[in-house]
Amino acid sequence: MADKSIPFMREISVDTRLITERLCLRAVALSDVEMTWSATRFDGFNDGMIWDRPKTRGQLVDRTQESLSLWKEGSLFTYTVELVDASTPIGRVAIKQTNALRVWNVGFWIHPEFWGQGYATEAARAVLDFGFSALHASKLVTAHAIWNIRSKRVIEKLGFRYTGKNPCGFRKQGKPEEEYEYEIESSAL
Repeated sequence: MADKSIPFMREISVDTRLITERLCLRAVALSDVEMTWSATRFDGFNDGMIWDRPKTRGQLVDRTQESLSLWKEGSLFTYTVELVDASTPIGRVAIKQTNALRVWNVGFWIHPEFWGQGYATEAARAVLDFGFSALHASKLVTAHAIWNIRSKRVIEKLGFRYTGKNPCGFRKQGKPEEEYEYEIESSAL
């Protein structure tokens, strides 16, 4: 007999789009490599991320193909954030399954040329809605490097609750990077 406490996970098509007032979120594509490459050329852009600044565009091609494979497996949904009126890619939002049942991790970034316009909050909010409605998440979690005030502001605007400081949230250049961690439950929305 099947465990009815685990929601049925239906396949999410790579053609799935999330539309907001100003943005279209779509599955990552190889055509996004130049936008991502451009963002990573800004000094400090990758400092607060678990992934390092790529040395070649080929690394981004590999990362894109891996993201699409994980999408098809249903364990990671990486969306490219585009401006609706121009179909211009400006960033990414991802939601990844954790080891805990019905708990998903949300991460986001916006190209530095588009910072300060509310795009990260708008895109991440769409993915939060997707996580609770399509993925049946009971809780979403996120984190940011303790010095990353921009991410902190977005996370707080989204309604996440601070849960603590992790002294070794991720490793950067062989050294631990402290993070602040947050969560939001489906009942909070």
